[in-house]
Amino acid sequence: MEQQVSPADAALNIMRQWWWPSNPERPFAGKMDLSEALNRLAMDGAASPKSAILALLSRGDLLAEGSFRWRKYQGGEFYYLEEGAALIRANRWQTLQKLIADEWLFLSNDEWPDSQITLEKLEIRETEPYDWQPGQNQFSTALCPPDKSAWDSGYYEEWFSAWDISIWPLFVREDHPEPETEPTEPAITKAKGGRPPAADWELAALEIAGHYYRGDFKPKNIADVGRELASWLGNQDLHPSDSVIRIHAKRIFEAFEAWEHE
Repeated sequence: MEQQVSPADAALNIMRQWWWPSNPERPFAGKMDLSEALNRLAMDGAASPKSAILALLSRGDLLAEGSFRWRKYQGGEFYYLEEGAALIRANRWQTLQKLIADEWLFLSNDEWPDSQITLEKLEIRETEPYDWQPGQNQFSTALCPPDKSAWDSGYYEEWFSAWDISIWPLFVREDHPEPETEPTEPAITKAKGGRPPAADWELAALEIAGHYYRGDFKPKNIADVGRELASWLGNQDLHPSDSVIRIHAKRIFEAFEAWEHE
């Protein structure tokens, strides 16, 4: 009996047939507008391309970049962040996916969900809980507990809006490996004072970020990142000093901490 392929996995298989430009120095250079991916999937016969793309983004099989604006009220404090051409983390897509699922649950029970909510503290009135428009390269979400008032403990409000979204799949690097080069060991052996191959720190950081984004790697400190970096570099037969690894591990760990506070 053939195992049924989910619409998301079927869409991912279709994407594997597309051409994703790759640059050896920047393995994730091949990006595509969200709207273009949506329409290409529809043209190639994908079932429910809109839902399939969202599922892949929520799972971390697709990464996304775009401009965003985020606001939050919690515990009497206000928070705000705005960035352009930034990574949109999987938890944002998971929130969107859950809001859509909640709406369908209401409708399947012959109930009408709230079509608009008001975020009093953020002064955002009568906004939709979500707005998912992949054809326009944008989406937004608005959250607040429905069973709490603004003065209750645990009350919060959160609003997120992203636009100019482009996507790329994690398999790009697998399907576009770096070109093989001629062995350089003889030249290094003969050259007096020759330098060993330099580590590609950007590539290493992207690799570690991919594990972190998918939830496979949750470092508690800089040392955890350092060990992961050393392991990955060792597989490339690269062995920088501990002090050099720590410098790059510190930058990566600080970036992860910043993401956690978005």
